Amino acid sequence: MIHTLVIIAALLFSFFVDAYGNGCLATYSRKKYWRDGDPSFIEFFKTDAGKKYNCGDVYLAVADASQEGQLPDRFELIQFVKDFREQTGNDGTIYFTYVGGGSPSRSTDAYWAADFVSLVELFLLYDLASEYGPVGMSFDAALDKAGWSKVFDAVEDARRYFAGNYPDITFKVDVRLDHSVGKEAFDEIMREADHVSVPTFASDQPYLVSLYNRFLEKTCPHYEDDTFRGYNAKITFVGTGDCSAPCGTTMCDYYPPNITRAHDLLQVAVNISRTISLSQGCFDHLLEADGTLIGLDYFEESRCIYGDEVLAAIGAPLCGAFAKEHSETCR
Repeated sequence: MIHTLVIIAALLFSFFVDAYGNGCLATYSRKKYWRDGDPSFIEFFKTDAGKKYNCGDVYLAVADASQEGQLPDRFELIQFVKDFREQTGNDGTIYFTYVGGGSPSRSTDAYWAADFVSLVELFLLYDLASEYGPVGMSFDAALDKAGWSKVFDAVEDARRYFAGNYPDITFKVDVRLDHSVGKEAFDEIMREADHVSVPTFASDQPYLVSLYNRFLEKTCPHYEDDTFRGYNAKITFVGTGDCSAPCGTTMCDYYPPNITRAHDLLQVAVNISRTISLSQGCFDHLLEADGTLIGLDYFEESRCIYGDEVLAAIGAPLCGAFAKEHSETCR
């Protein structure tokens, strides 16, 4: 116990010197800001807080099964991405996300998840990948192994076509991966995807470290041998700042100033996890030394923890009183 506390103290002291990863937060958003001309998302990335903390990858929810192969607002989305790149200076990967759980009138969620690959290929990559990349597609859906096989077959077909005809067009693939995924589906996702987003909803250091290591040691079935080297996907651990979430699961527990605390808790947990990992080789293989290793779940729910000053600057609704009430309840 004393040894562990010494490790934690040393890592906290050296956090800003030797943080593992690029130290940036990934940003996950579900609102389609491009539809109604809402500038608050792009404006956020121009603020000091946005530049300092949210300098990592960006996830934009653009489709679900109910749209059945359509992207009616694609021109607005393309312009939104161009504006985002030109105005914010963010150079992380922009992922276009398919969100499962929609209600298609025909076929299945798995069918439309695979169809989403063609949707992004035809409507977005030609306009954005070369000049406004890096870009990718992300899947936030509960599929079985057969469903994921359809998705990755479509990905392989798209990559083969681009390699032979438009070699300057490349894209990444991300999957939201939680602890409930079965072994076969997990193995396929880790082999075929470029990246996975792993939910780790906790607001204290020991539990965050426990969640990180639980994923690495228990969910990963080949943790103790070299089979993990066949895994291609890199990991981002995703927390939340949702002030309506239960105490103990959200960074809103510490309002204010909880964006600073949220960032530091998530980052230091990565450093500690690497230090006490049973297999540092596995850790280093799955988490990029210069990658975006931490993130905050959906921006619309987490943005309260940045404070009302930031929200006022971007023209978003203020929620400091709500966040403070949550924090006081959780103490």
